[in-house]
Amino acid sequence: MTAFLHILPEDGLGGAEIAARAAATAAPERITIAVLAGPPAAPHAENVIALGGRHPFSPLAAWRAGRLARGYEVAVFSLWKSALAMLATALLSPGTRRVLFLHSDRRVHLPDTLATWLGGLLAHEVWADCQRSLDGVAGLTRALTPTRVISFRLGRMAPTRRTTPRPRFIFWGRLNALKRIERAIDLFARLARDRPEARFLLIGPDAGSEAALRAQVASLGLDDRITFAGVRSLDEIAALSADYDIFLQLSEQEGAAMSLIEAMQLGLVPVVTPVGEMDAYVRPMETGVIYRSPEQAAADVARILDDPALFARISAAAVDHWAGGRLYQDDVAAAAEALAATAQAGRKR
Repeated sequence: MTAFLHILPEDGLGGAEIAARAAATAAPERITIAVLAGPPAAPHAENVIALGGRHPFSPLAAWRAGRLARGYEVAVFSLWKSALAMLATALLSPGTRRVLFLHSDRRVHLPDTLATWLGGLLAHEVWADCQRSLDGVAGLTRALTPTRVISFRLGRMAPTRRTTPRPRFIFWGRLNALKRIERAIDLFARLARDRPEARFLLIGPDAGSEAALRAQVASLGLDDRITFAGVRSLDEIAALSADYDIFLQLSEQEGAAMSLIEAMQLGLVPVVTPVGEMDAYVRPMETGVIYRSPEQAAADVARILDDPALFARISAAAVDHWAGGRLYQDDVAAAAEALAATAQAGRKR
């Protein structure tokens, strides 16, 4: 049984952090999380360590990560901001197998590109939350470096049975610019014009966009129809979602899209942009709606809301898409075990 170290730049409410914490909670004897900057979300867990950096590129935090890695056969580095810690591990603990773990299908700026290139250069393996995230680093990683897609499904969620569709929309995730929530609000406004009963619930922490989104809602006169619910647990989200029918996620950039995976399992009809892996899950008018323009998306959603049989078929197909399949915590443990076994076999030669 391979114990491994998982390095996070910061501990927050993103998919990478949520998945890492879930796996570490499920197998505390196997997985240790080290957070480069800021406090950990679970400060009292024995297998969650704060490395004391003021930012993820802190040299002191990177040095501490490298020394800590000496006690592990495998160290996993999530996201581009962990690149300096990976370099320190390569220097201070060269026997530790290093993994670059990707969670996005594109690089957003030059530092992201350069740090991802460095991580790819240093990595013994590259993991990703979906195939699109792997495709997005073509040319930045060594051609012969082994790659692996890790399931980003954290658990199996029971769907709510829905009959007559209602114009009740929901989103959960970080309220940041990349989620393009202002686009979802505009789509909702289009659909709500002739549907006075329409409602939109936004769940998630403010990551820089909430004030602008609230101003947009006020300018559209939708304060009584759009609700900001703040941070909620997954159990609370599942319970709240039972009173909603359509999931809106019109992101600019995604990887595996954990919220979408959860929403489809819960039986919500998803409306998503074709970014990251989302259009691999959502087939137009079969398992949801692909947003290509506001006019097209509004027409497709209106058609679904006006046709209970179509709504029921799409909802059931969304649930069926995730029937069976691997879970993140099992996948990541098996991947670490396989990488450690490869390293051990190499040392015996």
